[in-house]
Amino acid sequence: MRRRRRFLVGLLSVLLVFVLLAGCEKQEEEDDSYTIYYVNATGTSLMESQYQPSAETFEELMEELLTQLETAPAGMVSALQAPVCVNGYERGIDALRIDFTKEYYELDNVKEVLLRAAVVKTFSQIPGVTKVMIMVEQEQLHDAQGQPVPAMDAESFIDTKEGGINSYLYAKLSLYFPDATGHGLVKEMRNLHYSSNMVLERVVLEQLVEGPKDSWLAPLFTKDVKIQNLYIKNEVCTVSLGEEANKIPAESQADPEQVLQAVVNSICETCDGITGVRFEIDGDATALFRDAVDLDQVFTCTEPEA
Repeated sequence: MRRRRRFLVGLLSVLLVFVLLAGCEKQEEEDDSYTIYYVNATGTSLMESQYQPSAETFEELMEELLTQLETAPAGMVSALQAPVCVNGYERGIDALRIDFTKEYYELDNVKEVLLRAAVVKTFSQIPGVTKVMIMVEQEQLHDAQGQPVPAMDAESFIDTKEGGINSYLYAKLSLYFPDATGHGLVKEMRNLHYSSNMVLERVVLEQLVEGPKDSWLAPLFTKDVKIQNLYIKNEVCTVSLGEEANKIPAESQADPEQVLQAVVNSICETCDGITGVRFEIDGDATALFRDAVDLDQVFTCTEPEA
């Protein structure tokens, strides 16, 4: 009986190992999958589809992803359609360059930016590819004002969390963060495309919550801060944050006044027509921010001391 029991225990242990290994292999396969971006049937928003490539080299992976990008699943439409075609691609030191035919410039604004978003979001998933640059007939893409469009990554396209995407708008954000010593505010420029369903003021606030890109700048908030509400009246933007906003990030030495001023400067400088900002914590406009600053006032833009 003991031998039988030991045999059963051993058999169960072996089976458990196989189950765990199978689960690990399945997880690894899932981690290797790519999200391919397409357009909905009306051509107004991006849609996603998962794909598991079989490529073993970079060139094979590029060809697979290009083929998938051109071949949309049922209910979706490819963002890359004739007469626009891909001439080729080149993996540079700073970015993956994807070259299109001259017909690219004939696309209307919505089709062009959705194609750009689909390409950048799809190919920036490749290991080692941090940015994607759009080329047209071997020259860097230029915008309507004739300015070169810089290399982009997936974060260059900000999607709304509710309601989907109708189209993308382009914005240059002036974001302010304190330096690591807390002695002053520093402007960090950020260029991105955001969903037309979002108001620019919220985009600015979300980017501030995400934190700075430069390592020598400090965050304003912890990552768990909730943006509860945001509305505009009489050129004043009212921002309601969750109580998490009172937490002080470990990396920051900025005082509470600096944190609020960074938000005010960022919104007023980026968004046309905004002359001031009011703050609420959990809907309370009379609260103290981090036990120090009275929020019952309109904060206006000031010249930062860098």
